[in-house]
Amino acid sequence: MLQNLRRFITIYRGYERPFWISQSLLAIATLFTLLIPLMTQSLLDDGILQEDQAATIQSVLWMVLFAVLSAVFTIWNGWYAVRFSEHTAHAVRMRLYKKFQTFEFGNLDRFSASDLQVRMSSDITVIKTAVQLVVLYLAQAPVMFVGALILIYLNSPELMWILLIAIPAILVVLWIYIGKVQPLFEVRQRQLDGVNDVMQENLAGIRVVKAFVRGDYENQRFDRANQALRQASLHPMNYAMILQPSLVLIINLCTAIVLWFGGVALTEGVLTIGSIVAFTQYLGSILMPLVILAWVAPQFTAAEASAERLFEVIDTMPAIADAPQIGAIVPPATKGRIVFDNVSFHYPVADSKNSRPVLRNINLTIEPGQTVAFLGATGSGKSTLVNLIPRFYDPTAGRITLDGQDLQALPLATLRQEVCIALQEAVLFSGTVRDNLAYGQPDATEDELVAAAAAADADGFVRAIPEGYDAMVKRRGANFSGGQRQRLSIGRAIAVQPSVLILDDSTSALDMATEARVQAALKAMMATTTTLFVAQRISTVIAADQIFLLDQGEIVAQGTHDDLLQTSAFYQEIYQSQLGGVPA
Repeated sequence: MLQNLRRFITIYRGYERPFWISQSLLAIATLFTLLIPLMTQSLLDDGILQEDQAATIQSVLWMVLFAVLSAVFTIWNGWYAVRFSEHTAHAVRMRLYKKFQTFEFGNLDRFSASDLQVRMSSDITVIKTAVQLVVLYLAQAPVMFVGALILIYLNSPELMWILLIAIPAILVVLWIYIGKVQPLFEVRQRQLDGVNDVMQENLAGIRVVKAFVRGDYENQRFDRANQALRQASLHPMNYAMILQPSLVLIINLCTAIVLWFGGVALTEGVLTIGSIVAFTQYLGSILMPLVILAWVAPQFTAAEASAERLFEVIDTMPAIADAPQIGAIVPPATKGRIVFDNVSFHYPVADSKNSRPVLRNINLTIEPGQTVAFLGATGSGKSTLVNLIPRFYDPTAGRITLDGQDLQALPLATLRQEVCIALQEAVLFSGTVRDNLAYGQPDATEDELVAAAAAADADGFVRAIPEGYDAMVKRRGANFSGGQRQRLSIGRAIAVQPSVLILDDSTSALDMATEARVQAALKAMMATTTTLFVAQRISTVIAADQIFLLDQGEIVAQGTHDDLLQTSAFYQEIYQSQLGGVPA
């Protein structure tokens, strides 16, 4: 129980002294609280019952002083509690975010964006609340418990047996409760993931929803996810509503028993009125930590479920990593020769035995400086093939070499500096146009950025904006058209000046004239760069030095445009369907 929460202790290295100071403050506050029942006993026995005004006033003044001191030290500890909880949230948030940066495509296939967002927000907030409660109440329970037991033993030993009944009863109730609700909180967090999945998908695709008038359908879909979350939230809360009244009932029954047997002892002269009243207060002092535990138990069980979800991410190893001996390798200057040697690949799934390979027995050679194109229908494996070159995934079988060296023997950072890709989805980041162009090469000069933008046919529309390269880019580039985003994305890749440039269907939103200009500029500016195009339009690949035609994960033909027109019926069919007629 709570084993995941204990793992967070490493976060507080260097914070041990403030923690022990906070708990010392709490212990002092608790000791002052324990002295108040003694003053109550003195007030009754020595003051009121003896009609001694001076003793009465003295007892009251001591009670006020102890109450004030207890409040001061409690508030002081609360100051530490807030800082500890915020430090926890900050440290865990940073640790989780840094972990995200180590994830590769395979990891991101497993964790959805909305799932990670819930863990970064809701789960961390739950952990923060639990930490705050620990700092607020950790030292109070043992000090209150032990101190009250000692004072009861000294003042009212005849009633000690009542505690032997009350304490086990409360502990049993708490044990049953925690065992029941922890799995329910895990279910609740998973349902929260579901709500966020639907919400994020809807917000991202709101234009499609509007275009197809599917608002009512989306409302129903969200309502189903929201109803599931409501039901999952009700179950643990229902247990919490039963728990607290049950504990209050036990305390009230114990108080009634104390008053009954205390009254008998009073008539026999064994106890005084003051000692009975003090015992009832100490009874509350002993049971109060258990009541507080009942109050915070839902937060702790929720925190344990959230901690398990956080550590599921933290403990996930990157799907792609450098080899252990990688530091000793200093790769030579890259020329850009790529060889696929009998490469096969399938995406990891639960039932790997029945998974169908996406790529099968790929053998190809790309010479330095060549312009190569991969053509095929949707789902033929084109994007998967080029994603293997920067090691977004590793082959299931076979090997890929760059200039004769196995990709897995190269440092990832070096490989991805030499192999740059403009992905299918042209994602821009908030900031300026200049920031986006320099994203992969922060040290690029102004002239280099302008040249990269010009090669991507983006310089013209950027200069047409009043702010030019200082123009702000909204989130995900929402203030640019799809074609403009693609051209800026291509410019960002060119600015890196890689040895291998991959354009993964990244001109699909461009008209044929713009696409032709981009291709011509690339050939002129990056003559020594190995350039790979992934395309579905045959117009994109006509000028390539070599074309690989893929179908169902296999290379079914390869050659130049003219060669394939003469030798490949499949290529002729594509040409005819897109451009109308095969030239003689």
